[in-house]
Amino acid sequence: MSRRGFTGAIGFAVAAVAAFVVLDHFGGSERFADLPGGADVRLVGRFTPKQIERLAALPQAAVVECDQALRDVGVATVGVTLAHATVATAVRSAALQGAALLEGRAPGKDAELLAVDGRGLRLGDRVALTRGGHGLAGSVVGVVAKPSGRPDAVALLPAGAIDRLDGGAPCGEVAVQLRKRSDATAFQRAAKDVLGGDAAITYDESLRGHV
Repeated sequence: MSRRGFTGAIGFAVAAVAAFVVLDHFGGSERFADLPGGADVRLVGRFTPKQIERLAALPQAAVVECDQALRDVGVATVGVTLAHATVATAVRSAALQGAALLEGRAPGKDAELLAVDGRGLRLGDRVALTRGGHGLAGSVVGVVAKPSGRPDAVALLPAGAIDRLDGGAPCGEVAVQLRKRSDATAFQRAAKDVLGGDAAITYDESLRGHV
């Protein structure tokens, strides 16, 4: 290899390492994927309620909600007992809903939940949920189709109920709907200012060319 070629190769390697360091500083995984539930952006990390409020206040954001799944949840009714079930957040925004309502209604409070169709729970069931020493008693007020992005979920709970079962731990995943696609880059910069660069960011495939 010529001296010029060797120097070019070294330069390329340095640039690649530098790019990796920049991505690692901001969480290491900005990428594109087909996001479920109508989300434009998903952030994965550890988010406090204050951070979620600040993200929701950004001018580029139309909807910002904690949207996560808890595994190893105990679920018990008169006819069903599950020891290691998955429950997910029943988000409030119709724009972010990844599960169509088939029967009943949406939850109006934390003690109300949605059952995923075909998973054993039924409309009207009284349900006891437990996880890691935390518990919640509720009732099924609606039945939904299998949620996109959460195919193993047994039930959907309001964010407050998820928080109680998780012992008040920080939110692990946030779903965002932007006001318009052209806001993607501005949201990216503003979100990093809010979060200090500690989140892994995934953009919907439709935002390619806008970020």
